[in-house]
Amino acid sequence: PAVVAEAAVWEAHQHFAPAVATPGWGSPAMLALSALSTSFLVPALRASPPLSSLPAQSAGLSPAPPAVVAEAARRGGGVVRMEETEGPSETLQALGVAGGLTAFCFAFFYALTSAGVDDVVAGNLLLVALAAAGAGLFFFDGGATQAALEASAVQQVANEEGDLMEQAPLLPPASLPAAAVATSTAAAAASLESEGVLFVDGLLEASEAARLRSHVEEWLETAKTEAADDTAPEQRFGGVLSRASRYDLYLPLDPPVASALEACAAQLAPLLEEVLGEDPELFELSALISDRGAPRQPVHPDTGFTPQTALLTAFVALQEVTPDLGPTFFLAGTHTRAAHERFNGEPGEKLQLLRSSPRRIGTLPAGAATLFDSRLLHGGGENAQGRRVLFYFTFKARESPRLPKGSLLASLRYRHSLRSLLGAPAAAA
Repeated sequence: PAVVAEAAVWEAHQHFAPAVATPGWGSPAMLALSALSTSFLVPALRASPPLSSLPAQSAGLSPAPPAVVAEAARRGGGVVRMEETEGPSETLQALGVAGGLTAFCFAFFYALTSAGVDDVVAGNLLLVALAAAGAGLFFFDGGATQAALEASAVQQVANEEGDLMEQAPLLPPASLPAAAVATSTAAAAASLESEGVLFVDGLLEASEAARLRSHVEEWLETAKTEAADDTAPEQRFGGVLSRASRYDLYLPLDPPVASALEACAAQLAPLLEEVLGEDPELFELSALISDRGAPRQPVHPDTGFTPQTALLTAFVALQEVTPDLGPTFFLAGTHTRAAHERFNGEPGEKLQLLRSSPRRIGTLPAGAATLFDSRLLHGGGENAQGRRVLFYFTFKARESPRLPKGSLLASLRYRHSLRSLLGAPAAAA
């Protein structure tokens, strides 16, 4: 914002300099016209990405560091925006700011000159006042401008990536019944190792999925109220990319959640231990809630590349997930070192990776799930229809490197493992 503010002040100076050099009524008229044009910078700056993330013309991609995007996906802190309301369009906002600044310029300049201040001095004082107002806008608004700039930059990246991925091959739907995951563990593990994602049908009964969805929605309203009143005993929401109309809601291990988690984990247990090793740790327990209007997320892995799988996450659909609900997209086979090097390398390499990596789309019947490696490139789609709720849990290999904290209530952290959740003796630490 400091760079953008400096550019705005320079632009204003370029406009105002000729005006303040000419005495008489031409000066306020020119100042008004300058304010009118310059004021359009304000909403534009709020909606535009920082200069450092403008598109690379040669590659057609914004060179926003993927590592930063990945860290944002895991980062907690701050309560998500509780409600999204429709405001006036950017054009109306610009006109409002323009009118206000124009009136201010006339009134301020006229007041100074009427008091006997020289026209040039009055013009310079006006510039100082505008610069001070700009500084207040950028640096003393509680971070709103910075947040708007960052959100706009992230969304620009996501939209560019979406256009590129439309050119990549779309793989046909393929899934395994939950029973087959338990009986054919080696084959399921081989498929997961090859693609980085496995689709599993029937992990929850549709009726249990519906009951859990109702429970999650009730918990969401409770958590929102506690957050608004600042009465929550612990953090309820996690950081999530493109958070407009999207929530990462930490879940308590109460009976409805515990029952669903046990049902899912029992069927996946042989595969989880085959890939992650003996008795992996519960690392995340949450719900991803996407409402109508939630934008596409940028492509990201949940963790950087590691030689071995560190985390496996299951997204369980609590209702049918159709294309209009913004299903998760997965770039098959991108959990490898080579894919991460291309994704984090030159913009042209990333462009080719997104154009060529086969995609799987997480359209699911209620109760079905996607199980994926945390290193896999993926993202949430744009929701154009209504609420989509995914129950999700993540298990962590005991021998994995140190990772940022996952989406889990603080009261549950480091307390549960796969075997303890299933009532079996836990592995020795």
